[in-house]
Amino acid sequence: MAGIFGFFLKKNKIETFEPYLTTNNVFEELKIGRNLIGRSVINKLQKDRFLETRNEVTICFEGVNLSEEIKDTHDFFKAYRKGGIKFITTLKGSFSGFILDRRKEKIYIFNDHLGSRNIFYFFNPEIGFIFSSEMKSITKLFKDIKIPFTLNRDAVYMMALYGFILENNTYANEIKKMDYSTILIYDFSNNEFKIHKTFQYSISKINPKIQEAISTINFLFEKSVKNIWSKDLEYGNKHLSFLSGGMDAKTNVLVAKKLGFKNITTLTFGQSNSTDIKYANKVAIQEKFDHFQRFLDYPKYLIEDIMENYIEPLDGLIMFHSSAHASSTIKNFNLKNFSLLHNGQLGDSIFGSFTKPNFNFLEYRKHIGYTGNILDDSLLNKIQILPEFLKKYQDLSFDIFNIEQRQINATLNGDKALNFFIDNISPFSDLELITYCLSLPDSFKKNQLLYFKWLSKHHKNIVNYPWEKIQMKPNNSFKINYGKLYKKYFNGAKKYFNLKYDSMNPYSQWIQDYPFILNTLDKVIEDEIKNPILDKELKDDLIKIYHNNVFEYRNKFAVTTALLAIKLHFKS
Repeated sequence: MAGIFGFFLKKNKIETFEPYLTTNNVFEELKIGRNLIGRSVINKLQKDRFLETRNEVTICFEGVNLSEEIKDTHDFFKAYRKGGIKFITTLKGSFSGFILDRRKEKIYIFNDHLGSRNIFYFFNPEIGFIFSSEMKSITKLFKDIKIPFTLNRDAVYMMALYGFILENNTYANEIKKMDYSTILIYDFSNNEFKIHKTFQYSISKINPKIQEAISTINFLFEKSVKNIWSKDLEYGNKHLSFLSGGMDAKTNVLVAKKLGFKNITTLTFGQSNSTDIKYANKVAIQEKFDHFQRFLDYPKYLIEDIMENYIEPLDGLIMFHSSAHASSTIKNFNLKNFSLLHNGQLGDSIFGSFTKPNFNFLEYRKHIGYTGNILDDSLLNKIQILPEFLKKYQDLSFDIFNIEQRQINATLNGDKALNFFIDNISPFSDLELITYCLSLPDSFKKNQLLYFKWLSKHHKNIVNYPWEKIQMKPNNSFKINYGKLYKKYFNGAKKYFNLKYDSMNPYSQWIQDYPFILNTLDKVIEDEIKNPILDKELKDDLIKIYHNNVFEYRNKFAVTTALLAIKLHFKS
C-alpha cells in the first residue's frame, strides 16, 4: 500500500528500505543515524502529501488533507511549533503521517478517525521499533535480518470464520495494526514506546425533532461534499465517482452536481443484466454524466494472480473477493485526469442499516462477521480474545461495533487496495456527520427512516430514481419497508433453488456456472494446507470451515485468504 515507513533498530543496519516496499511513483527516505524514515507514495495530490524537514523537524503527510486551517506545508510546521503534537487532533481528511523531532529525539506517527491508511508497528525493547503502511514489508524484513515472529492463531480463525480480523490483530503476534485516531510515540534516545489515543467513538444520545435532525444532516453532508469535491478543482482536474444502483454513491454524486460541480465521470461495475448496472446507467444518461461500465459477466478476474492482485495489497486482512471487483476495475482505468475517486462508503451504515438495539453479542456471536454465518459455533471457542471482545461491545452497542470493527476493519479496509492507484474518499466519512448520526435516537434509523426523509425534503430527485434493494423508487415508507423484504426473500429463494438471481457479483451463481473458480480455490487449499507452520488442529479446522458452505461460499474465500496470507508473511 502507498504510505510511510520507519525503523529504529538497536543492532541491525539497513541501507535502504526500498526493496521491502511496493514500488510507487515517489520514493524518499532519510537517514536518522543508523536508521531510516520515509515514504513510498503515488504521484497525486502533490500539494497535500509531502515529506519536508525544517529546523531539525521532519513532517510527512500522506493522503487527503481537508483541514480548514492547516492547508499547506507552512501551516503544518507553524502548528507544530505553536502547539506541539496536539495539533494533529485538528486535522481532517483521509491520512496518515509522522513527525520526527530531532531535538526531542522522538517520532510521532498519526492517523485519522477511520484509520483509513493502515499503519503496522512492532516494538521490542531489545530490538527496537518499526512501522510501515505495509505489513508484508515488516515480515519480509524480519525474515532477512532474523527477527523471530510467530503465527497469531486468533487472527487465522477470525479470518477463516468471520472474513476479517478483529481489533488491532494481524497474522503475527509481534505486529499490531494501528488503531484509528492514535498517535504512536517512540523516544529513540531512550528506546521507549507509547500509544496515545486522541479520540474514541461513543454514543451520547440526543433527542431532537426529526425535522431538526434532517436540517443538521443536510448541512453537514453538503459541507462535506463541498470540501471533498473542491479538492479536484484545486488540482485542476475532473471529477471521478463510483455510481451504482444503491443509494450512497448515487446520493454523493447527485448532491455534488446539485451544488454546482461539473465535468463528472461515473464508473460502474457488475453483471450486465443486474439492476446495479441498469439503474446506474439510467442515472448517468438522465444526468448527462460521462459514464463507464465494466461488465463482470465472465468472472475470471476473481482467480487471476490472487496473491499479487488481492492478498499482497491488503496483507490478507479481508476476504480477497470482497474488494477484487473494485480494485481490478480501478487498476485498469485511465486515472490521468483525476485527483480523487469519490464513493459513498458508510452512507447506509451511519443511517441505520446496521443499527440493532439491545443486540446480544454472546448469543449471536456467529452472525457478527462478513461471512454472514458460522455453521460450527464451537470453532469460535478457538479465538482466545473473543470472550473479552464480545463483553466489551455488549457494554457498548452494535453501532459502535459496526464503526470500529465491521466498517474500519472490513468494509473500509477493502477500499485501501485502491490507494495504490488513486485516493478514494466518501462525504459520509466526515467525523462530525458520523458522531451526530450515532447520537440520534434508534427510532430515526429504523428502516433508514431518516435517510429517506432527508433526501425527500432536500434532494427529492435522488428518491425519484429506483433503488436496487427494492427495485422501485424509495419515495414512500411502504415501498422502503416491504420492498427490501420482497427482494431479500425472492433472491434468497432463487439462491436456494440454484436459480439465477439479481446481483452485481452473484458469487453463488458464478461458482456453479464456472467450475474454474472452485477448482482454483481447491488447488490453493490443497497446496497451502501443507504449510508446516500449521499444526494438525489448525489444519483440520481450516479444512472443516472450507467445506462448511455458508452464504455465497464466503467461507471458501475466507479460508483461501487466510492460507495465502500465511504464505505471504511466513514463507521463507
